[in-house]
Amino acid sequence: MSNREKILRAMRAAGATGDKQTFTRLYVSNRISLAAANAEWRAGVAFARFVERRDAEGAKS
Repeated sequence: MSNREKILRAMRAAGATGDKQTFTRLYVSNRISLAAANAEWRAGVAFARFVERRDAEGAKS
């Protein structure tokens, strides 16, 4: 896995946890385009929402 891929994964994880400080630090300290960074953030947020819905449905069963 390349360093860029690791950074993008970390950005996605920051989005999933809502960690704006980590996301911003990764964006500022690495040469990642804003479009790519925002796409990873959105993917992380979408994943977090998926997990919340899945867990809520599992609790109903």
